[in-house]
Amino acid sequence: MSSYGWPIKDVTERIYLSVSPLAGPDAALGWPLLALVNALGEMFQDGADLVEDSINGDPGWSIVLDINRIPDAGLDWLGQFLGSQFYTGITSDQKRQQIRDKVSWQRGTPASIIAAVRLFLTGTATVQLSERDSSPYHFNVAIWASEAPASTVALQAYVNQYAKPAGLQWTLTVNPGSPPSVTYAQIYNATWTYNYMYTNFQTYADIH
Repeated sequence: MSSYGWPIKDVTERIYLSVSPLAGPDAALGWPLLALVNALGEMFQDGADLVEDSINGDPGWSIVLDINRIPDAGLDWLGQFLGSQFYTGITSDQKRQQIRDKVSWQRGTPASIIAAVRLFLTGTATVQLSERDSSPYHFNVAIWASEAPASTVALQAYVNQYAKPAGLQWTLTVNPGSPPSVTYAQIYNATWTYNYMYTNFQTYADIH
């Protein structure tokens, strides 16, 4: 395709080749015929990408059910098979990850709340969730200022609409500074001895 006046896609190329008897002086004239053919080819390229076999041999139409190959415009359609609805403003990569994680199947669980909050964070995206912190029907979510968005309005709206269990109340706490260097997850996955734990983390405050 580099032999043409600019990069073109396969539908345009096939149409252009089919009218090759008319294309003799096209390059010398600045590719006017290619421009016309490209305008037509671009109209049909999206459909061709869906219905035709891929260059890797994937059968036609399989792209619409492949999370790695489906075009960004089809993610909302694909998500409906898992019961997923996406908050306006999240990226295509975030939508793909939510589909992979089956986030909609976890709604109401601590994992779904934490995953929803992390969509809006940067850095390590550290989230601490405390259940029943002030009553059986209240929980607290803590994040850190260095990783938090400038406004948490969208974050809270997303959690309320797509992740929080119905009937429960919650508070978002934005701690100053950065999250602790050692997290509960790191402690859980570490191979430390009880003696090491006793020496270095004698209280919960030492961990926090």
